[in-house]
Amino acid sequence: MAAPSEVPVRALIINPNTSQHMTDALTPVIDALGFENVSFVDGIIVKLLVVDIVHDDAAESAKACLPALVPMLPMHDVFLVACYSQHPLVRQLKKECDALQREATKGAGGAGARKYVTGIFEASVLSSLALTGSQPDEGFGIVSTGKIWETALRDAVHELFGVSDSRRFVGCRTTGLNASELHDLLPEKVRGKMMEATKDLLRDGKKAGSDVQAICLGCAGMVGLEEAVREACVEELGEDASKSVSIVDGVKAGVGALITLARGGF
Repeated sequence: MAAPSEVPVRALIINPNTSQHMTDALTPVIDALGFENVSFVDGIIVKLLVVDIVHDDAAESAKACLPALVPMLPMHDVFLVACYSQHPLVRQLKKECDALQREATKGAGGAGARKYVTGIFEASVLSSLALTGSQPDEGFGIVSTGKIWETALRDAVHELFGVSDSRRFVGCRTTGLNASELHDLLPEKVRGKMMEATKDLLRDGKKAGSDVQAICLGCAGMVGLEEAVREACVEELGEDASKSVSIVDGVKAGVGALITLARGGF
């Protein structure tokens, strides 16, 4: 029997928008994880009319992507939706994969290939919970793009937790930039906006009596901006205290979680 690390895992990374730049930016992040015997397929599944998927557009995004994805389900084992939101495509893909598994297990005594689905939002939140909580006042927060996400992601976290108030979640602060502007504007301006939003989040934590120990990058387009968040933590907290803050990239968290689930046979 092959060791878990030797079992091939076929992964599909789904970028449900029209930004080729954002798709291209995901490749080095995934490659840097160094998984062996893992084949990744990434790319734009369906061309959409919008570049930045805002909260109200997610349903249309899912509606456009799902028909193209369904024929690809048998050929892959794990699926990561690379849009930082409570994207309906995650739930829809889980439903399709469950149906596929039920069909595969007919007459097989319950045996069948399990498939795994998550989004980068869900993966980053669950990773943050693993990185915090040794003390009652430790929590996490999200740095995202446009102002609308402060409410949308707050509500999404509350729904994921099943409670409307938790000291573990400090909240979400935003840069005021959309996903495309993260790549199109001058790097120093983007860096400044990221640092400002990070400092605001850390201050929110102090006001709420919570020590922010993890910060989620709340957009797939924030790949490569970890250093701006780290610098802001150093300036706001000091060199030593900033070392205790983990910066969570949802793409890395999602890929890692899915591969572990697939190889562990959960």
